[in-house]
Amino acid sequence: MMIHLLGAGSLGLLWAARLARADKPCRLILRDAAALNAWQTRHQMVGLTDGAQHYELKVPAELATAGELIDLLIVATKAYSAQTALASVAPRLKPGAQILMLQNGLGSQQAARQAYPAQRVLYASVTDGALIASPAQVVWAGKGVNRIGDPAGGAAPSWLVDLNAAAIESQWEPDIEQVLWQKLAINCAINPFTVLYDCPNGEVPLHAGAQLDQLIPELQQLLAVYSARVELDQLETTIRQVINSTAANSSSMRQDVHNGRRTEIDFILGYAVRQARKAGLQLPTLERLHTNLRTRLIALGLPPD
Repeated sequence: MMIHLLGAGSLGLLWAARLARADKPCRLILRDAAALNAWQTRHQMVGLTDGAQHYELKVPAELATAGELIDLLIVATKAYSAQTALASVAPRLKPGAQILMLQNGLGSQQAARQAYPAQRVLYASVTDGALIASPAQVVWAGKGVNRIGDPAGGAAPSWLVDLNAAAIESQWEPDIEQVLWQKLAINCAINPFTVLYDCPNGEVPLHAGAQLDQLIPELQQLLAVYSARVELDQLETTIRQVINSTAANSSSMRQDVHNGRRTEIDFILGYAVRQARKAGLQLPTLERLHTNLRTRLIALGLPPD
């Protein structure tokens, strides 16, 4: 089966390079003719740095308007670009085609499921880390296990074997929404503070200790409504373990700010706030954090949503 990847950012390039390295047929779908021309000028090559090893791998690319119908589409765009990107290839999606959403946060996945009822929309919790060192050169910066599932249920797809054969370590997750909600809570507890205090993950408790202490119980209330109930001690332990294990890391939201790019606030903190209001929850620390982060982004000249 041909695997089409929509989005040539760090994650899209990382997955495409690993599929190509394993001789799995794949194609990148690029955003416009200029991007495709630049790709062809580089002879359709992707550089993959994996530890001490470096590979140069050929990955064919095309535009959304190419004619071939799509069986499996991996959407590797930013969350705020996902719906527009999907719409650009919608006429090529076969009935029953599978769409795998790799986005951060929540909201973009549900929107895709609603917009494409004739296709099977799968969600992924991605723990791979990737950095673009230069155009078409990607560094595999962090190795993890990707958890993939279908909120509507059903069996694991056959192509999961191909991902694992390509060193895209993946496992089938029967309750993917619970996984993504818990990941959302962790991101809400870390990412906004890294922007507000311009600090790596490990320094969040130093700058936001009292706020973090107040926020975690509110996140637990939110999870109790939308996910399986998590004990407060368990959630706090998980969040602090992630802070410690990624202490030197700069969150994706902080990296976006440093690079002058739009953040995914609306699909992380914004989504949490909207869902809390929908459920009638009073979560003042979460609301205040959202307001402060929006104010900070506006001051930096970046979109607040």
